[in-house]
Amino acid sequence: MTDVVGALAAVQPADVLAALRLVRDGVVVDLSVPLDPDLLPAGDPAFNLPLHRADVMTPAGWQARVASGPRGFHLDAFGGSLHQGTHLDGLAHLVEHGRIFAGHRESEVRTDRGWTRAGIETVPPILLRGVLLDVAAVSGPLTGSAEVTPDDLQAAIETQGVQLRQNDAVLVRTGKIGELESARERFLDQQPGIGLDGARLLADAGMALYGSDTGGTEPQPVRDWERTVHAELLVRRGIHLLEWLDLDPLVARLAEHDRWEFLLIVLPLRIAGATGSWVRPVAVL
Repeated sequence: MTDVVGALAAVQPADVLAALRLVRDGVVVDLSVPLDPDLLPAGDPAFNLPLHRADVMTPAGWQARVASGPRGFHLDAFGGSLHQGTHLDGLAHLVEHGRIFAGHRESEVRTDRGWTRAGIETVPPILLRGVLLDVAAVSGPLTGSAEVTPDDLQAAIETQGVQLRQNDAVLVRTGKIGELESARERFLDQQPGIGLDGARLLADAGMALYGSDTGGTEPQPVRDWERTVHAELLVRRGIHLLEWLDLDPLVARLAEHDRWEFLLIVLPLRIAGATGSWVRPVAVL
């Protein structure tokens, strides 16, 4: 495998073993949302590309080419932006002043075939201690473009009685994902999210991965492009972002078992040179 870069490079076998020891009940919780044509990536709609599926082979087509009797294969192709639906942002997702994480110049490491540095294929299978901070339960569901502040995070940490540790995956629930079914057409118009100060608090605590139940991590629309969480975490800290998580089922399960830590498993696709990957994260209790 290509050398791992960013915050995940600090994860050691001892961290993985500690995360595995959190599994006590054998309960697996899917944190993803289904990929369907109605899901669009956050941001300017001019750059949105609807997901699409097409048949490239049908049984009739197969039978016309191969003498296979009454049988034939279905083959389909599927495409769209890797930043829509539940996905992991790679470290080449954001360019600031012509550079990505570790100071690599876009002009030197981006090609027509993808990125030669920090492509999503450099991200290893992720197995970490996960901690859910249920800001929506402690501070109330966040609406509009509300910001998750350090005070919100500290309140969740204290109320839930959790401790953040080095190389944790921190997942923050705002309650936003509940609107995906009830108000999908307006889901991306405004979104709550973690603010820059809150992101720095978690990063300073040793966070190796950040995830949220929103499509854009930070409040949307972005208020100040000179102070963004994406730049702070991706470009400056090398911390990958998980977006479009469905954290509501996890909250229910964690409440049943009276704990807020779990094994988090995230397996990004090894798409050479890509800026992100669709993923299906699971929490194991």
